[in-house]
Amino acid sequence: MTICGECGEELPVNARYCPTCGVETGIRKDIFDIPSEGLVSRVKDLMHDVSVKRIVVKDEKGKILISIPVTWGTAGVIATVALAPWLAAIGVIAGLVTKCRVEVERESVDSHGSAN
Repeated sequence: MTICGECGEELPVNARYCPTCGVETGIRKDIFDIPSEGLVSRVKDLMHDVSVKRIVVKDEKGKILISIPVTWGTAGVIATVALAPWLAAIGVIAGLVTKCRVEVERESVDSHGSAN
């Protein structure tokens, strides 16, 4: 039996999405509270992690400030040119808030090391 990590409902066998909340299965969410001065460097590090699929930055009240889809090209790297606008926006956000909550959606990895 597999349970949705978002809503807690039981998932059908081999489901790619939860029929209740619509969240993609096989995704794990990590949450970090980060002071604004460390935001840009932390997001930069996260963008280079192959398992990361999306980075969501929220303010102290939980309002989404930016949602960044992280996609990897066929060469397995993100082009620096593609990162520049996102990092500029993160820099502006860091200047406006004191603390941020960063939610990172990652591919889950099973015990054998392969992605689900």
